[in-house]
Amino acid sequence: MTTETVSFEVPQDLLASLKVGTAELGRNIRLLAAITYFQDKKLSLGKAAQLAGMNRLAFMDLLAEKGIVIFDYDESMLASELSGIAQLSPSQHDH
Repeated sequence: MTTETVSFEVPQDLLASLKVGTAELGRNIRLLAAITYFQDKKLSLGKAAQLAGMNRLAFMDLLAEKGIVIFDYDESMLASELSGIAQLSPSQHDH
């Protein structure tokens, strides 16, 4: 996979205020960018996890810890899913 490097300048007093080093700030910014792009539907779950430098399950766990909805259904999609589930569930058991 070909990669690109993104860099930007941060004043030292800002790092001091945050009490983080450049490596930790970089990780946090990657993570925040991944979450934001995922929430804005600009990246899929898998791509956002990749941007965050995590596997999908770890990223899903992180989203859950932060109370971020992973599966965002609109009403018509939810109704369709519930209808499909109802059809899968037998109303009476044949014995």
